[in-house]
Formats: sequence, C-alpha cells, structure tokens
Amino acid sequence: MENGAQPEQETPQEEKPKTGYMTPAVSALIAANIVVFALMAVTSGSAALSGPSNQVLLNFGANYGIRTMFGEYWRIFTNIFVHLGLLHCFMNMWIFAVMGPITERLYGSLKFTVVYLFAGLIASLTSIYISPQSISAGASGAIFGIFGLWFGFLIANKKILQENFVKSNMKSTVVFLIMVLVSGFMRSGTDNAAHIGGVVAGFISGFLLSPLIPDQARWKGKDSVGVLLMLLMLGGAFYLSYTRTHQFTAVQSVVLSPADLKEPTRLLKNNKPQEALKILDTLLLKQPNHPQAHYLRAHAYALLSDDRKAIADIDIVLKKLPDLLPALLFKAQRQLNLMQFQDALVTANRAIELNSTDPVGFLLRSTIYDRLDNTAKSLEDSNEAVRLAPENANAYSNRGYSYINLGLTEDAIRDFTKAIKLDPGLIGAMNGRMFAYFMHSDYIECDRQCMDILAKVGLQDRCAPYAVMMSAICRKQLHEDNLRNAMLIQAVQRLPADHWPYPIIQYMAGQTTYDAVFQKATDNDKMTEAKTYIAFDLLASNKAAEASPMLLWVKEHGNKTFNEFDLVSSLLSKAGK
Repeated sequence: MENGAQPEQETPQEEKPKTGYMTPAVSALIAANIVVFALMAVTSGSAALSGPSNQVLLNFGANYGIRTMFGEYWRIFTNIFVHLGLLHCFMNMWIFAVMGPITERLYGSLKFTVVYLFAGLIASLTSIYISPQSISAGASGAIFGIFGLWFGFLIANKKILQENFVKSNMKSTVVFLIMVLVSGFMRSGTDNAAHIGGVVAGFISGFLLSPLIPDQARWKGKDSVGVLLMLLMLGGAFYLSYTRTHQFTAVQSVVLSPADLKEPTRLLKNNKPQEALKILDTLLLKQPNHPQAHYLRAHAYALLSDDRKAIADIDIVLKKLPDLLPALLFKAQRQLNLMQFQDALVTANRAIELNSTDPVGFLLRSTIYDRLDNTAKSLEDSNEAVRLAPENANAYSNRGYSYINLGLTEDAIRDFTKAIKLDPGLIGAMNGRMFAYFMHSDYIECDRQCMDILAKVGLQDRCAPYAVMMSAICRKQLHEDNLRNAMLIQAVQRLPADHWPYPIIQYMAGQTTYDAVFQKATDNDKMTEAKTYIAFDLLASNKAAEASPMLLWVKEHGNKTFNEFDLVSSLLSKAGK
C-alpha cells in the first residue's frame, strides 16, 4: 500500500514525507501501550501475560459502562492503553506498526494522533452503548480507526490517485476488516462494537481531515472545522452511551441485601480496606448506584489514603441522600486532607446547617478556618464545640491550637492538658502542648513533652522527627549538650533516611550544612520547616545574625497553616518585628 501513485507535480523538497519505517506518533503510542502493559505485568505478575483478572484491568483503567458512566468517565480514554494479555498487546501493536506509519505520513503526526484518540474514544463509547455490563480494553478500536482513516483517504482522493491503486487498496482493506469482524463474531470476548465504532469514526475523520494531494498534510482552516464536528460527534456519542447505561442499570440492577454488606463492613472495622474493596467492587458491579456500598467503599479508600476516590464515592451517596450528615462530614474531612479548603468550608457549613448541635461539624470547621488563617472564626467554632461536648478531648485540642495562633500560650497549655487528661493517647494534643511550652519559653517542660511523645509513638511514627528536633533545640537552650548529642545520634541511626525531615536532624547532628538541607527542601512546606527549626537551633547557639533572615523568610513566605509559622510569628512578635 505504500507504493501508491505519486502526484503529477513533484512536491518541494521540504514537503516530502519523512523517510524511515517508523514515525513519531506511532512510535510514541506504541511505547505508551508497552509501558502500561509492563506496569500491569509488574503489579499483577504472570497473570498479565496470559490474561489479567477483571480487577487488575479495572485498576488500570479498563472500560466498564456501569462504572464509567457513573462518574469514572476517564475510563473511555485509559482503556485504549490497557490490554488483556501479552498476545493481545503484541497483535494490536504489530498491526498498528504496519498500518500506522502509512497514514501518519499522509496526515501528519498531529492530525494522525487526533484521529487515533478520537476513534479510540468513539470505540469506547460504542462498546458501552452496545454492552454496558461488559469490561473491555485494548487499542484495537483506535487501530481500526486508522484503517477507517486510510479508507476515507482513498475515497476522498480517488479522482487524483490511480484507479487501480485505489481499487486494490480498498479491496484489501475491506477484506481485512471483514475477516477480523467475522472472526470476532465467532469468538466470544471480542469487542466488535468497539471495532465497528472505531472504523466508522476513522472513516468520517478521513473525509473531515483528509490531506488533498498535492497540498499534503499541512493544517488548514477546514481541519479546524473538521475537529469541531468530531467533538460534536463525540459529545453526541457520550450522551447516547450515558443515557443507555443509566436506562440499563435501572432495569438490570440487583437489589443488595444487608447480608451482602456484612462482610465488607466487618473487614473495614478490622482495618482491612484492600480486602473490603475487592468485595465492594464486585457488589457494585451488580448494583452500581447502591448508596451504602458506595459509602463503605468511600471509607475503604479513605483508609488507603486515596481521598479523591473516596470523594467520588461519597458524592454518589450524596446525590441520592443530600442531607446525610455523616457523608457530608466525611467529604469535608477528605477535602481538608486534599487542601481544598474553600470546598471543605462549603461542605462543613452544609453539615452544620443540618445539625447545629453536633460538635463534630464545629470541630471540623474550626480546623478548616485554621487552615484558611481565620483565627477568630476558628476559635469561635472551637468554643462552640467545647460548649456542646465538654468531655470531648478533640474540642479542647482544637481550641488549644486556636490559642496558639493567637499567641495565648497559657490558655493553650491549659486546653491541651485538659485534652490529654480526657484522652491520654491524643497525639495531636501532645504535639500542641509541646509547641505551646516552647512558645512559652519553658524548655524544661517542652523537652519533657517531647520525651512523652517519643515514648508514646516510637521513632518510626511520622510525629517522631518533630519531637526529636524540638527536644534537640530545648536541650541546647538548657546547655544539655551530651543528652542532645546522644538523642540525635540515636535518631540519625533509627529514623528513615529517605523521609523528610531527616536532613534537618542530620544538620542538628553536625553531619551536613544548612545550605545542603535547603537544597533538599523541594517545596514551600519543607522550606518552612527547614528554616524554622534551623533558625531556632541557631538562636539556641547565640547565632541570631544567621537565624534572622530565615525567620523573616518564614514570616513572609512560609505556610501559614503550619505550627512552625505560628512559632516564628510568636517569636518575632516578642522581638517587636
């Protein structure tokens, strides 16, 4: 097919097609498919070679109508790069490597890639429309689109190309497509709907974007119009598939009983989210819009620290039950974790509107206001939480942090002490009291609190490095150098060396310079911590001239939601700066 008729007038040298077998877009797309398959093989082992499980396919983005059209819309794209085994991947890439470069040279890399992805998306949507309950994956729909593209080119240019060339290539293309489609109909598991959708999409694109010899593949005004029409087609296909899937699930859904949810609930209570997730995924295949199953899966994702997926599930719950208070509070917490503070505030406000006597809503909103640097509102909500729940340790702990932000260290220490008395294991309150004692310049009590934290959590906990650093600074202030050095040596030996803030502890132990630490502080959060702790360590060594620029940097550029920012602000306020 590459030896077709040449235009009667030779194109200028700079417009001649590039030589060489492989072309840039084909090479990049094949590489992307291979990389995804390799990742599947690494995570699922030999199963990826012979045929990965449905769960593995779904994890990597396979298309599944009753999940795709219920919020996981990205699957219509990702499934184009997922394959059902080594043979499936190899055959698709081999056919693509044979046919792709021919059409890429004709259309140019940009238009070729646009058509490939367009055909793949249309193929995905066609698959969903025909069979919403089936799991599908593979590049074949997009590759069939390239065959359709070639076919469209031949028809669009049949008056210019040699008649025999057009006829022979059209015949060979049609024969190949019929053979593959017939084979697919005879063999179960083949997604012929995607193949047909891809061919049709590619064929239409062949007309809309076809290069007209001798103009070759340069982008023209008509191509922009063609892409606009393709987007309209894509929107229409999405609407039809979306409507069809929702109608299908309304008829086909299996009603889940409380007994179905008993086991995943037990697993979540026993902190086994991965096992619960497998069961919940299976149940949601049977009934995709079951609110309680989505609620449980949201909690499973939360335990796995996947807050984005947790929010996606809880949104499905709230779509059916918009006034479900626990779901609103859960969503607000996830948004807070993702630092979506304004969104979290809107959600928390809604929760408080529904129940103004629930202290949890005020506690949560207090924390959100704290992150938004609205100390007055944070303290107001903390006070309300304490009023509503005078025996709630978290209420006092939250108010303690509000007092820290205001520089009211004695009030903060009192609230943190009350919180620890109510709940001796509340690490947040212990950390808060540690910071409050430091701000109060009570280095003996601060160091004692650091030791209590380390005794409670051990050196492997994420809070441990901060207790080590605060203790090291306090002991330098107290001139207890031997105790400081012994603790730092132990910390350097036992703390994970690849975790932040290990470099700061290395500096305190005399194993590196602060400039080297700053180079490893790769974002604003890390730099806020690095400059704060190093500056306090320098101040304890009477090196105020070196510490001052670091403190001013934190005041001007540091993360205002960090305790370190409050420590620096308090110190500079006392110094009149």
